[in-house]
Amino acid sequence: MATTATNNTDENYDVFLSFGGDTRYNFSSHLLGAIKRQHVNTYVDFNLERGSEISSALVSAIRKAPVAVVILTDHTASSKWCLDEATEIMECKRTRNQIVLPIFYHLDPSDVRNQSGCYGVAFEEHMKKEDCIEKVPTWREALKQMANLSGWHCVANMNEYELVENIAEDVRKIVHSNCLNVNRAKDEFERQKDMLRQLYKKNQITSDQTLQVWEMAKIANLTNRDIGKASKLSEEIKKVIEEGKTSRKVMLVQNK
Repeated sequence: MATTATNNTDENYDVFLSFGGDTRYNFSSHLLGAIKRQHVNTYVDFNLERGSEISSALVSAIRKAPVAVVILTDHTASSKWCLDEATEIMECKRTRNQIVLPIFYHLDPSDVRNQSGCYGVAFEEHMKKEDCIEKVPTWREALKQMANLSGWHCVANMNEYELVENIAEDVRKIVHSNCLNVNRAKDEFERQKDMLRQLYKKNQITSDQTLQVWEMAKIANLTNRDIGKASKLSEEIKKVIEEGKTSRKVMLVQNK
């Protein structure tokens, strides 16, 4: 895996690193360095001047990464940008099976979960702004869900060097494990396609079933974020192939 820290969204990444401006030049940069040393391809947003909403390019980068590491601080809830980013990440967890790893940096996780303390104050301020009122419930739910995930808690008297090294090593293991799962899914799809070819030869599958299976088999060209979809479709392929075994009326379809 190549090592990258960039704004280029034309390639796929193993990890999307999400953080606010308050840790850009300290904890976040140290963590990025540690992850780079583990040779994990990582996307980092270097844009210092952020608008009111996250860009489509940034959304694309989030969706491409199978793993998101999110650094939550006292200031996260005050930033609409960070809240939108967290919301998109949790949506990717729900719809794309993205692995989300939160880091609570000098922050009580219960404040994130319950939106109390500094998070409660931040949301009170958001409720006073017309452009934020409708988003507040979504932001709250995203943070609540994120706070319930397993992650790391960095307290004030902790050795941060050891922490970032441990986090980077854990991230490497998670990325590696996820890649292995994807490779297993690819192998399974190849096996399913071989079964399909055998059924062709034995005249035991209909053209309609063939087209359905072949559309699903296209998912064999997987990226990491498709692993959940792969498992589901693999089961569907098995089901359709089993149905095809009982069919005797056949119209062969040319394989390409």
